[in-house]
Amino acid sequence: MKKWVLAIVPLLLLGAPCGKCELNKAEMRCDFYVARQGDRSRVESCREYADYLHKTQVYGKAAWYYLLSLQPEKALESAQKAVKMGEGYAYEYMGDAYLILGKREKAEEAYRKFSQSVGNTHFFTSKSFPILERLYTQFPRREAEKILEK
Repeated sequence: MKKWVLAIVPLLLLGAPCGKCELNKAEMRCDFYVARQGDRSRVESCREYADYLHKTQVYGKAAWYYLLSLQPEKALESAQKAVKMGEGYAYEYMGDAYLILGKREKAEEAYRKFSQSVGNTHFFTSKSFPILERLYTQFPRREAEKILEK
């Protein structure tokens, strides 16, 4: 009897539907096509993944994926929730979203808080700013860097 159960259980597990597989694929597509290659036609996968993260209250990461999905308003909303939960790094995404939306004063305030929260801002922005610059023609990378240098 035990041998029979041991043979059947792995087969059942292998044949079980994968609930998170599509989400994992969406994340990988977003990271590769959108973040790495700058392919704006594939932002739907970023939005799909961001929606899932937001729904599961992983707000800081959701804010980044909303930025990748070209939805700075939603990124701002998620970043604000992340900050309330103590995720200081999300101030960067808040500042990025404000700059994209043309709200420089609010961006300055968010970047100041980001700098206070994480210390070495360059570690984070050296990866994110080039990506945002490719995706958003209106993202003022040099201006953001100047604000963070203050």
